[in-house]
Amino acid sequence: ERVSQHPLITVRTGTTVTALKGFVGNFTARLADGAEFQHGVIIVATGAGEYQPREFRYGVHPRVLTQRELAARLATGAGEAAAPVAGRVVMIQCVGSRNAEHPYCSRVCCTRAVRNAVRIKERWPDTDVWILYRDIRTYGLRERDYQRARELGVVFVRFTAERPPEVTGEDRLQVRVVEPLLGQELVVAADWVVLSTGIVPDRAGNAALAQLLKVPLNDDGFFLEAHAKLRPVDFATEGIYVAGLAHGAKSMDESVSQALAAAARACTVLEKKALTAQSAIAEVWPERCVACGVCEAICPYSAIAVEWQPYGRGQRRYAKVTPALCKGCGACVAGCRSGALDLAGFTDQQVLAEVGEL
Repeated sequence: ERVSQHPLITVRTGTTVTALKGFVGNFTARLADGAEFQHGVIIVATGAGEYQPREFRYGVHPRVLTQRELAARLATGAGEAAAPVAGRVVMIQCVGSRNAEHPYCSRVCCTRAVRNAVRIKERWPDTDVWILYRDIRTYGLRERDYQRARELGVVFVRFTAERPPEVTGEDRLQVRVVEPLLGQELVVAADWVVLSTGIVPDRAGNAALAQLLKVPLNDDGFFLEAHAKLRPVDFATEGIYVAGLAHGAKSMDESVSQALAAAARACTVLEKKALTAQSAIAEVWPERCVACGVCEAICPYSAIAVEWQPYGRGQRRYAKVTPALCKGCGACVAGCRSGALDLAGFTDQQVLAEVGEL
């Protein structure tokens, strides 16, 4: 509500970006409803979704829930049904994560399960809570939640990816799991089975937006930053930043920290009245350009495009460089088959002169 009523913030819901042009400090975006906005920077914070389980009888048996559904029951006062005093709750970790389809860790599942287990044990001490896990990853200060769960008597049983648990039964559920150290199968009767589901990207939506912004995605379908250490919220394209679950699976506090970092990077652009371009940028010889488009295809910064431009008394298509985007990498110069591109300060004549002086 504070955001929607803020005089300096415009919120548009139920629409998408259909077209984008411009460069850092001078972007123009067109929405599906026809509206256009001019802006200086872009922060990609499109989020991600929750994995919808297809395993462990979810959607088939009414007592198979996700951790999110269990948390909602506990928060809304429906906890008596969620965790009967004399019942048993079995939680299964890594559902939809760390597998062939989604090989990454979702980072939040272990903490969510441990905290829900603690809430159940604190409200109903006689309830048995089992957590079946591959690896417990309650990193940082979240380790305190794990220690509290152990103190309250939560049972932790490990399983391997090769032999995941099996859920069977009609009236009362049964969970079968092979404990790797004992090498024996355990059969646990459960009143409730709770699945710790992972975080998944919107692959189709991310792919469409990535093509529009001309920014990359990683193999998992999340947006890929320019450098994990040196530019963790930047894209290679200047003026476009990323934050939150659009970048990858992470917790709420990590998303907030990254959002603050992205906002700070955006401010370094917005605070300036003018932007200074690099001196070493690509230059086009229009009379040599054959408009083949190779330079446009290989430019990692989307700084060059083949467009209709004035030429002589008429117009023709040839390459055009946007100085604000060009980083002087020279990829287009090396790739041009017609010799129609030079890099300022590194023309063929200058490079040959340097070689001749060696």
